[in-house]
Amino acid sequence: MTTADEIATLWRNSADAFSRISGKDILSAAEVLHQVRVRNGVVLVAGNGGSSSTAAHFAADLTKFTRRTGWPHLRTVSLTNDVSCLTAWTNDEDPALALAHLAEPWLQGEYPVGTNAVVLFSVHGGSRDGLVSSNLVELASLARSHGTAVIAVTGFDGGALGDLADVHVNVEMDVEPYATPGVESLHLLVAHAICLAMRTTRSEER
Repeated sequence: MTTADEIATLWRNSADAFSRISGKDILSAAEVLHQVRVRNGVVLVAGNGGSSSTAAHFAADLTKFTRRTGWPHLRTVSLTNDVSCLTAWTNDEDPALALAHLAEPWLQGEYPVGTNAVVLFSVHGGSRDGLVSSNLVELASLARSHGTAVIAVTGFDGGALGDLADVHVNVEMDVEPYATPGVESLHLLVAHAICLAMRTTRSEER
């Protein structure tokens, strides 16, 4: 297969996966996040590797792009942006619990049950045996134990995060070497679609 063929296969597989992304799930995610905004809660966002940058991008868009006159400002925290604190927890404690430690202060105390949400981006969704992306799975489990909604944006079969999520947006690609770059690319489009849904549907209600 030539390089041009490889690129064409990536485009083709990504386009096919894009056509099968559930618009209903995107709207459900937008509704969960809107309720966080109405209740003056906090959205915690995280991912590993390339998904970490997607999470940071999404957090920025939730904060700014969804802002509309007459609606409360949506407070958003990208957990993997705090490198010093994240690496301190990773170095000194169980690395699988690092994100959970960062999230825990936001999931208790002044915030009633059902106020906040956690959004997790992961290509594979974390392995069900706990060997891959266990930090995201532990964070999702902690969130659920606090009555916090979990939104998972995944690829492949969704993995453990898909099993734990209240809302699961899945990009159905699983053939490498095309799946990982395709899923990561489409996750950003999913993130933008969620933000657009929050911006447009809620502006119609005002």
